[in-house]
Amino acid sequence: MHLKDHDLLQLDEEYIKKLGANNPAALTNLTTTLLDDLIEARNRLNQNPSNSSRPSGSMPPWEPGKTETEPPSDGCETEDTPDDDSDGTPKSPPSPPKADESDNTSNSEASKKPGRQPGSQGFGRTQKLTITETVDHFVRGCVICGCEYFPEDDQSAYTAYEVVDLAYGDPEKPRVELINTKHLFYEAVCDCGHHNRETPPRIDQSGDWEGITLTEWRLVGAALASLIVYLSMEMRVSRRGVQLFFLDLFALEVSVGTIQNTIIESAAAVAPLEKVMADDLLKEALMHADETSHPEHGKNLWLWCFISSTTALFYVGYRTSEIFQILTEDGYDGWLMSDGYQVYRHFKKRLRCWAHLIRKARGLRDSLSPVERRYGKRILAIMEDELMQAVYKARKGGLASAHHSIIEEHRESLDILKALCEKMTNSKLKKTRELGKEFINDWDAIFRVLELPMLPLTNNEAERRLRHWVLLRRISQGTRSAQGSRALALLASVITTCRIRLASPLHYLRDVIKIRRSGGPAPPLPSIPDSISERLAPLSLKKYLPDSLIEHTVQCADFNQAVEIAQAA
Repeated sequence: MHLKDHDLLQLDEEYIKKLGANNPAALTNLTTTLLDDLIEARNRLNQNPSNSSRPSGSMPPWEPGKTETEPPSDGCETEDTPDDDSDGTPKSPPSPPKADESDNTSNSEASKKPGRQPGSQGFGRTQKLTITETVDHFVRGCVICGCEYFPEDDQSAYTAYEVVDLAYGDPEKPRVELINTKHLFYEAVCDCGHHNRETPPRIDQSGDWEGITLTEWRLVGAALASLIVYLSMEMRVSRRGVQLFFLDLFALEVSVGTIQNTIIESAAAVAPLEKVMADDLLKEALMHADETSHPEHGKNLWLWCFISSTTALFYVGYRTSEIFQILTEDGYDGWLMSDGYQVYRHFKKRLRCWAHLIRKARGLRDSLSPVERRYGKRILAIMEDELMQAVYKARKGGLASAHHSIIEEHRESLDILKALCEKMTNSKLKKTRELGKEFINDWDAIFRVLELPMLPLTNNEAERRLRHWVLLRRISQGTRSAQGSRALALLASVITTCRIRLASPLHYLRDVIKIRRSGGPAPPLPSIPDSISERLAPLSLKKYLPDSLIEHTVQCADFNQAVEIAQAA
């Protein structure tokens, strides 16, 4: 029979001792241990996003009864996908092996990708679409003698391919139309005797993208490819859902394999932008960092998130310091906002998220243990009711007047809080002890905002940007390969950066894919709107200015003039 909360609240060590008439010591030890275990178990069950560090919807997808009806895959759901079939034919899942064959599977069979294999019955595209446009690719010169012109009448087409794509209208006449363009490639014999052929560009990828080719020789056009990525990543539609979307809206048959391969190819197309986003991120005066679990084919990895007010960057890897060190290997002299994870603790200009601490303090306040409730109430009274309100007040009064004033005004409360936290580090209660150590270890990072109140109090920016991908993880249950994880991180970085900069990821991805397929470099990231630049100006100034110049500069009416003053100083 389980004790109710009402019963637990009445129990303490004194009550237990009274029960030990025959063997007080043994009974007290046993009962106290059981009571502590029960309280800890109940507290875990009572945790929620308002009193713990758990984000909304953070129930692990592998918990019993919480899995989705569809299995996992790279980015959205598991699907039995073949190699790059480019055929658009819906595939059925393979039959399970017979019992007498399961133990005799050869190494070659075990290495096969899931799904229908090339050469099997029904493999290949069967749907024939009407050609809406024909594009001729003539030979324009001889690569041997340098002849720059061949008469078109003397050339003959030797091969062709079709591209299914979307055509957008304009603001005055909006439309979305499915088009099927046939590309004809010609050949010609030069007077010098050389046989010339016009061929589409083909860029074979290496490293993380080995086996992926960026070429215009694709069934799926750039606009259609960007829509597939948009539906899968931004809208969190499953592979089967994307398949049905095109079938219902355009009567277009697109295989799940083609959808998956399109996503991987799109990630390879945007891969050069990762270094650009990292460089932009390290130029910012403030960066938020956070991480969340990410399963990858049985491995428990982590999705790392680094966010500024203009740029987002995601990585998938182990929860080690290596990820953060790789990002900051070229140096970063801005402010870093993070939670209590010790990987960030060595960073000198670090800020500590108050929201995590306050949620943990609320957890103590709502505990069934009288001791924990007292500690929680005292921490919240100082942090939430006093210091946080002082920061808000200082921000309204101006940065210059607030400098150092909060610490001096609330010195006594800070001393009381520090003494309380030092006492908590010696507590027998695990949650109390850990929260006390967290305060002491991160004391400077926690209360640095009292000196510089224009800095943020929380890491909510990173947590908000991560939430979308946490929901995608719950649907997909992670990724199935290292290549799928890389694709997820890259596309998440580009999509989130576009959203931060108030640009359309759909249109930007279309441009990137089109240019990269033609052999060109990736286009620049969307520009930063003036509204964002002006909002960030006072914070950026802090990166350059000494304290003595803050008051003059931040009060400038013209932000551009303020930046010039800061840089000159």
